[in-house]
Amino acid sequence: MTVIAKVELWVVKVPLLQEWTNSEEFGIHGHTSTSNRYILCITDDAGNEAWAESPERGNRAALETALQHLAASRTPFYRHAMLKLDAPERRYWERPAEPSPYAPHPSNNRHRLRHPWQGLIESALCDLLAKRAGVPLCQLWGGPWRDTVAVDYWMGRTTPDHAKRCVERARQLGFRGIKLKTTLEDPNIERLEAIRDAGGADWQVTVDPNGRFHRLEDAMPTLRAMDQVGNMAILEDPFPHFHLAEFSALRTRIRARVVVHVDPPEALWPTLQSGGAGGLNLNSIVQGPEEWRMDAATAERANLSIWHGSNLDLGIGTAMQLHLAASVPNCRLPGDQAGPWLRKATLLKTDFALKDGRVKIPSEGAGLGIQVDRDQLDDHAVSFNTWGH
Repeated sequence: MTVIAKVELWVVKVPLLQEWTNSEEFGIHGHTSTSNRYILCITDDAGNEAWAESPERGNRAALETALQHLAASRTPFYRHAMLKLDAPERRYWERPAEPSPYAPHPSNNRHRLRHPWQGLIESALCDLLAKRAGVPLCQLWGGPWRDTVAVDYWMGRTTPDHAKRCVERARQLGFRGIKLKTTLEDPNIERLEAIRDAGGADWQVTVDPNGRFHRLEDAMPTLRAMDQVGNMAILEDPFPHFHLAEFSALRTRIRARVVVHVDPPEALWPTLQSGGAGGLNLNSIVQGPEEWRMDAATAERANLSIWHGSNLDLGIGTAMQLHLAASVPNCRLPGDQAGPWLRKATLLKTDFALKDGRVKIPSEGAGLGIQVDRDQLDDHAVSFNTWGH
């Protein structure tokens, strides 16, 4: 049993380095990375500080209610993937079952009632558990499959000249690939050619239209030309997800790996059934670490490689994603944890170690293996609240 001594919540604003993310010709890409961030710290009765991060979204009052409840409770760490964050009167899955012998027990519906802040709070509790045990976070999940994680640089919608400058910067930093955002109407072929010229023949690109290549028949001429440039290694979400059959048809017609970003998490099974995925982008921000690992295991059974998605997070969120990526065997595809290199601050005392396109799992102590810089945190805070002693 763990006594929570104090819960702290910051809302921080750490701007992106806009000159390295989007070209003015395309405007600002609508990405959650531009929003404020929540930073959560949970301190136990032994003085261990545990940290978590997420984008600012949803209802802040619901988060504050959950944190107030957490600060007043003694928290057992078993089944922390099913935290009781809702008010008791809302937990209908704990009420008596319906009288019919054929009715499912209400608790069977618990997975469909994910609290909006499950991921944030569960992440902090995982960090706390690892710190209390004195082990790295990924050790909680059986130990790391790898000491470093493949990570690509990131850029938004850019002109070819801007893309070339981004790749030059990325190479100097130590990256070996890049993920980019685009639409069907962008200069897609010219951009890939500029990236090839700046990065070389072995510089690999993940192209992410966010569904904005519309339909297969609309996109096929452009996709063939992009594929012929030779550096498009991955094509993520070319079409809206209700056209998964067209993902499947596309896979036989281009050399690039077609990857599906599974969102919401419940879409994993129909995505696997469709045959449209040659790989998966899975994200733990909403569902939390334990459910992310269950989804990763499901993908492994389907013989699919994955990466952990990101929102160009700060240092705390990036560290959690690196530990998760190291904890499963099939997280082999390059993620896009480039946030620490694209923000004006990371909120950490030490930078991540990047070499040859791979980031070392942080190891400065137990848990997440990071040291949060409270001075940076206060400098970028928009608001702050605390509960407990």
